[in-house]
Amino acid sequence: MPNELMTIPVAEWNKLKQRATKLALDKSNQQLVMQLMSKMSEASGLENVIDNMLRSIVDVIGGANLILYYKIDADIFYADVYGVKKHLQQLDDECVISAFATGDASEYEHDFSDTQMLTPAFTHAYTWIYPLKVGSTVIGVFKMESLHIAMRDLYAQLPLFFNYAALVLKNEILGYTRLQNVNNLLQQEIIIRKQTEQKLLAAKNEAEAANRAKSIFLANMSHELRTPMNAVLGFSQLMQKDSDLSPEQRETLNIINNSGKHLLELINDVLDMAKIEAGRVIVENGNFDLGALIRDTIDMMHQRAEAKGLELFLDQSSSFPRFVNSDEAKFRQILLNLVGNAIKYTQKGRVIVLLTAENLPDTQQCLLICEIKDTGIGIAKQDLPFIFDTFVQVGRESDQQGSGLGLRITKQYAELMGGQVTVTSELNKGSSFILTLPAAKVDQSEIINKTVLDGKQVLGLAAGQPEYRVLIVEDQLENRLLLKRLMEFVGFQVREAVNGQQGVEQFMHWQPHFIWMDRRMPIMDGIVATQKIRALPGGDKVKIVAVTASIFAEQRQEFLNSGIDDIVGKPYRDAEIFDCMAKHLGVQFIYDELVNEKRATEQSLNEQCLKQLPESLLSELQQAAMSLDIEQSLAVIEQIRAIDAPFAEVLKERVNQFDFEVITKLLCNADFS
Repeated sequence: MPNELMTIPVAEWNKLKQRATKLALDKSNQQLVMQLMSKMSEASGLENVIDNMLRSIVDVIGGANLILYYKIDADIFYADVYGVKKHLQQLDDECVISAFATGDASEYEHDFSDTQMLTPAFTHAYTWIYPLKVGSTVIGVFKMESLHIAMRDLYAQLPLFFNYAALVLKNEILGYTRLQNVNNLLQQEIIIRKQTEQKLLAAKNEAEAANRAKSIFLANMSHELRTPMNAVLGFSQLMQKDSDLSPEQRETLNIINNSGKHLLELINDVLDMAKIEAGRVIVENGNFDLGALIRDTIDMMHQRAEAKGLELFLDQSSSFPRFVNSDEAKFRQILLNLVGNAIKYTQKGRVIVLLTAENLPDTQQCLLICEIKDTGIGIAKQDLPFIFDTFVQVGRESDQQGSGLGLRITKQYAELMGGQVTVTSELNKGSSFILTLPAAKVDQSEIINKTVLDGKQVLGLAAGQPEYRVLIVEDQLENRLLLKRLMEFVGFQVREAVNGQQGVEQFMHWQPHFIWMDRRMPIMDGIVATQKIRALPGGDKVKIVAVTASIFAEQRQEFLNSGIDDIVGKPYRDAEIFDCMAKHLGVQFIYDELVNEKRATEQSLNEQCLKQLPESLLSELQQAAMSLDIEQSLAVIEQIRAIDAPFAEVLKERVNQFDFEVITKLLCNADFS
């Protein structure tokens, strides 16, 4: 019947009520567990995850205290809800030890019935020991203390949470372990790196100490070797000026002089190589006339080539710049070494110097290319890799000459200047050395004009000048005597001092116009003496020039900083001494052939000069100039000299300066052909 009531027995009704209550409680407990698991995902990092895990459990489940014991490798750690964390030496809680050993959970009841609890539910409490397992491995144990009886119903739902907590903890421990391993590796690398740095620093200090020792040795050797060589060459050159010498004596002096020059070359090679190895060579760039340098080098080498019956040709491209910014001294040495070697190892045939240049992206920069080709003995293929090695000379022993350092120095200098030297060769047919070197092109206006003595001999002082007083401060008798004779030969008043202190005293009493100052002297060196003289009345007006055998740029700079006006290196040529005095003192000399560098170039080139010359000569000159043929141009000019010597001198000067453009322009405008 629809309206008929269903009767349920009381016992059954009570069972249904209990079941509904249990289902509601289970659902509530499941929600608590899900809430716990949700809170677990709110943190990252081992310590943060553990803190979050402990707080979450206490907030959701309750309890007076909550402790987590966990393992990392063989170590056991402790963390509680109050923030205490520590590394345990050993476990002293038997229940926890048992949980780690067996992997079984346990529960302990505490009776508080005699403590006057306000609520009956709190008359009993429980402690749960629950292991965190991943597979069969226990990685941690929870100990939850003083849980009230109402929480016992939650116990059945906790395995799901603890399984999840075990996985989270395991992942964090793995991450922490990896991080620790990485940190350990980094620490080891840092330790190794610091040890390496200390070793490198020690090696650097040792190398610097060795270099300092080598530098001191080089400075001493430079002084000890160059100083006597200065005397040998200087006195032999001075004696050569004696018109009373017999032919045999003059020949002997020539041998002494040539042998001295050869010995000086060997000394310079050894010292230069030692400077390079000590890291004491620096590049000193400046503007200079590259054309004049090439001309001087070829002129210097022509005599050597002619003495061996060789032809020495220069083939220069119009792209090769005239004025550049580079290290003039090193460029000259490289070229002299390469051309000198070519002549030295060529017995017949020719040596050709090919010069060209390539423009670089920067319009002011170019790449100089100098190729020196010879028809000499050549180099065997197996020997080519060794020709730039120190003290190495390849080929037959009978063909070997010199110190074996020239090519090594050449290669090092080229690399210091940003270039390189390469070689190709064929045995018994000849060799080709190619120098490539970057350089900046500059305008002629940027080149400082220098007085060039052109090797003319100084005969004396020009008339109408003051009586110049010259003081020589030098401890070495032979060098002091050489300078004194040079000064007295041309008419200077001269006094001497054997050390810096005497030099200062002589300046105070005699007030010289010019002082030649040595650097290394006993009692007081040249630097201190210069500083003291500059501080005295009149010390700012006297010209002081150092004469030193020092090979290091920084030592020269130290001298300049002391107040020196200039430096002349030992061994020196007479021309350098007199040129320096003309530059700083303004003194004028009489030469055996009056020098006037501009006498030819001051005459203008014009068509009027061409009218008296045969067209055949002019046509031949035009063809040689357009071909940039120096030898042929000079040969034609020598024929012109018989007709018009001044005009021939102007033309020769232009050719020597590689200024073919002016010549060809003049000849083309004349329209004589």
